[in-house]
Amino acid sequence: MLRWAHLVVLLLLLGLPLRSLALDELPLKAAIIFNLLLFVEWPGEAELPSGAPLLLCADRSSPLWPHLKLLQDRPVRQRRLEAREVASTDEQRACHAWVLDDAGQRPLAARVAGAGPTLVIGDGQRADEAGVTIGLRMNGSRLQFDIDMVQARQQRLQLSSKILRLARKVRE
Repeated sequence: MLRWAHLVVLLLLLGLPLRSLALDELPLKAAIIFNLLLFVEWPGEAELPSGAPLLLCADRSSPLWPHLKLLQDRPVRQRRLEAREVASTDEQRACHAWVLDDAGQRPLAARVAGAGPTLVIGDGQRADEAGVTIGLRMNGSRLQFDIDMVQARQQRLQLSSKILRLARKVRE
């Protein structure tokens, strides 16, 4: 039931112009990213103990970072979201999801995605970068996303059909 509530919230956020919501773009993007995580399953996730962390990594220099950090400890299905600033490329393997944007200094999405089953969310100009699974983009005053199912399959990620229906474009 809770998943349906999140889907309704995501539908509402995606369908309304930012001006009518009177919200800043960054908290909206963080909320969308959180809701997207609810509809992705990683390999072996079902075998993990309840409360196991789901590591969401981002660059501290990103303007989105403070809003992602506010998501700390929120439940994502049976897991707990842990927002992590990653300072070195050695830590890439520990991240389940990466948020890459124009301001961040993180490596190319293709290199991050090569570090194991990783959901790479690209924002701004990085939305179209090789290795990105979900690309966020502004279309006028609306926030939309595209999904690269080729990349999702390469990462062995399962994306819910519900989220695929909400995408602006799905690359098969």
